Amino acid sequence: MNLHYAAIVVTYNRKEKLVKALNSLLNQTISPKHIVLIDNCSTDGTEKLLKQEGLLSNEIIAYHKMQKNYGGSGGFYYGVKEAMKYNDVDFVSFSDDDAYFKKDFFEQVSMAQSQYEDCSAFCGTVKYANGDIQLDHRRKIINHKWIKEEQFETRDYDTNFYVDTFSFVGAVIKMDILREIGLPHKDYFIYYDDTEYSLRVREKGKVINISSAEIIHDIVKKKIQTGSLISWKNYYELRNSILMKKQHSNWKFLNLYFYYRQLHMYWYILTTNTFKGEKKRALFAYSRGFHDAMKGLTGKVEPFSPGNF
Repeated sequence: MNLHYAAIVVTYNRKEKLVKALNSLLNQTISPKHIVLIDNCSTDGTEKLLKQEGLLSNEIIAYHKMQKNYGGSGGFYYGVKEAMKYNDVDFVSFSDDDAYFKKDFFEQVSMAQSQYEDCSAFCGTVKYANGDIQLDHRRKIINHKWIKEEQFETRDYDTNFYVDTFSFVGAVIKMDILREIGLPHKDYFIYYDDTEYSLRVREKGKVINISSAEIIHDIVKKKIQTGSLISWKNYYELRNSILMKKQHSNWKFLNLYFYYRQLHMYWYILTTNTFKGEKKRALFAYSRGFHDAMKGLTGKVEPFSPGNF
C-alpha cells in the first residue's frame, strides 16, 4: 500500500538548496499529496526564485512566508500545524531546505509499512554528499535517568534498526500520532526540538530506521574544530538539552545532576586551555543557558543570535 503523505520543509536564506530539495520531493516515485513549505522570513530572494522556477504555481506546494525568523523549532511547529489541516494523508515527513531525498525514499518506507505495523514513525539513512553516513541523526538512549544518547554505528545501517531519538531530517511520522502528541515546541528556537518531539513519538510506539531509504544532507562534513569554539548557538544547545531532559525524565535527583555537571563544566572552562581566549564568552553563554533552563525560560534570547554574540 502506498504512502499518502504530506511533506514539511522549513527554509531560511538557502534558496538554491531549497529548489533542489523541493524537486527531490516532486520527483519521488511515490509523490507527496501536499508539500508544506515554511519560509522563516528569508531575505535572499527565496520567494522570487521559487516563482521563477515555477514552484509556487505547483498546486502541491503550499507556501507560507513567516513574518519573522522563528528558527527551526518555530518553523516545524507551524509546519505541523498546517499539515494537520489535511484529511487525505496518513503520514507527515520532515526535512530542512538542505536535504535531498533519493528518488525512491518514500517507496522504501512504503514497502516497510506492512512489515512494521506497530511503528509510530519511520526514518531514513542520512548521508553526506560523498556517501558517508551522518551518524548523529539516529540515536539510542543508554541511560534513561538523564536521557543520555548514543549514536548508532555505520555497521548498524546494514539492516533496519529501531531508534529512540531522531532528528527531523528524513523522519516520517503517522498523522494520528501527530494529532495525539500535539505540536513541536516552537520556543526552543534551535536545537533539541526534534529530539524532544521524537521522545513523544517513541512513547506511542516503535520507531524504525529503514536503512535503504536514503536522504542526502547537503552540509560540510565535520572536521577538527578550528577558530572560535563558542558561538550564540551554545546557549540554546545547553538550555534546550536541559529543558528536554526535565520534561522526559522522572529521576528525582535530576536537578542535582544538572548542578553537578554545570559545576564540572565551569571547572573545565577555567582550568584547561580548551577555551583559551574565550573563557569569558564560554562562561557567559553556558551560565545563561543553565540559568534560563532551570527557570524554564524559552524563546529566542538576546544577545544569542547571529551578529550579536
